[in-house]
Amino acid sequence: MSTLLFSLSLGQLATGTALMIIGSLAACLLTMSQWFIHRRAIATGFLVSVTILLSFYTWAFAITIIHSQAGIFILNDHHFGWFVLVCLGLGAIGVGRTYRYTLLPLMIALLFLLPPVINLGGVWVVLTAGAFSTSWLCVQVWREWQLLMHDLSPFSVKEALDRLEHGVLFSDSRGHNKLVNLRMERLLSSLNLSPLTRYGTLGKQLRQLATDKIVIGDSYSTPAKSEAEVSENTSFRIDDSQGKTWILRRTQISDKHRYFTQLIALDVTNYMTLSQKLSDEINDLQARQKRLAKETVRLEKALTSNLVLQTRCSIHDVLSQRISFVHRFLEDGVADGERLLQLQRLLANLPTDLTHNRQQIPASVWLNSLQTLASAVKLDLQIEGQLPTDEHKAHLFLRVLREAITNVLIHTTATEMQVKLGQDTQKYCLEISNPGTVSSPVSYGTGLSGLEARLEAAGGCLQVLTIPIFTLKAYLPKPR
Repeated sequence: MSTLLFSLSLGQLATGTALMIIGSLAACLLTMSQWFIHRRAIATGFLVSVTILLSFYTWAFAITIIHSQAGIFILNDHHFGWFVLVCLGLGAIGVGRTYRYTLLPLMIALLFLLPPVINLGGVWVVLTAGAFSTSWLCVQVWREWQLLMHDLSPFSVKEALDRLEHGVLFSDSRGHNKLVNLRMERLLSSLNLSPLTRYGTLGKQLRQLATDKIVIGDSYSTPAKSEAEVSENTSFRIDDSQGKTWILRRTQISDKHRYFTQLIALDVTNYMTLSQKLSDEINDLQARQKRLAKETVRLEKALTSNLVLQTRCSIHDVLSQRISFVHRFLEDGVADGERLLQLQRLLANLPTDLTHNRQQIPASVWLNSLQTLASAVKLDLQIEGQLPTDEHKAHLFLRVLREAITNVLIHTTATEMQVKLGQDTQKYCLEISNPGTVSSPVSYGTGLSGLEARLEAAGGCLQVLTIPIFTLKAYLPKPR
């Protein structure tokens, strides 16, 4: 074989050296993939032997190029042939196993690199076998790269974990960190901690930095768990230097007879912000509820007062009217049977009138009823104009008229009343007057006070004049 090497031309030696260098690098990459990714011991041993074999050829070609014989034949042809046979034996053991590459083409190429085959075939056998084995190794490297990019492997798992929004750390039972994703590394870095620290020490450092501790039940429990391990099965809230809030959750997982620690870091900054906003909204809502409760109590009091006022006014209107009619009957001293019958009807209908809802009866009907009652007591009621078309305002004017009739019958000796209803562009007007003499001073009792309050509540007003004659004037605004 030594004679064959020194018989090669400079170009053939350079070609052989380049092929062996490329093949050695490819074999090294495949060796690392089998050991670190696939964890296949036999395939790793076979590829290591291929790497050594190609490295020896590279060394031999390179030394021959510089015309040196030093150290070329530490392994002579006989011993080197046995090494190739051992390499082929390792490959044969792996042929029956399931690998992601084919061993037979490489074994055939290695067979042609045996010293006896090289001596028989010559220089072209060496170059052809070297070119074939190097090409095959490069193709396998390309296939491994494709599998690494598209198939599931520890590297793809690491890449997938690095894409998570949350931090992940796995450590074995001895506390060695086996896997730490990028987000967890950044979190530990912001806390001035190192992911290379054993988990026992790292866990203590994290508990010291915790701002809050939340006890949560274990997802996995070992038969002989110490108190320290039990106390560590909790969730911690930690604030980093960037103002983010994290919840760290430690759990234990089992794989056959081995136990691993899993540490998950969840970024809950947005949730904490929303929780604070929700808490503020709840506090604001509770404050509004308290204010609403106070306003409700105040409104109930106001409604109760208003209801009492309405009841008092209604009772006053009905009773005062009936009393005024009875008073006029008694003053006249009339014993006419028909008028006495009218008086009996007024008194008999008193309970019904007290409970009757006046707003349900049209104002025009009440006006006719007042005219009928006035004629019964010999009161000449002269009405000019029309009531407002708005029923509510018309009923307010009727209350004023009813109160005026009551006052005339009780406090004066008049036998006639003049009622003028009118309106302009802005308001409705009611004017009631009588030429009688007022027998007692005019005072604002329940009747006039209630009327004034009702009119003011509707945006109007009430005026009482005694000179030159007794006159009531009421005004209500028109709707805009």
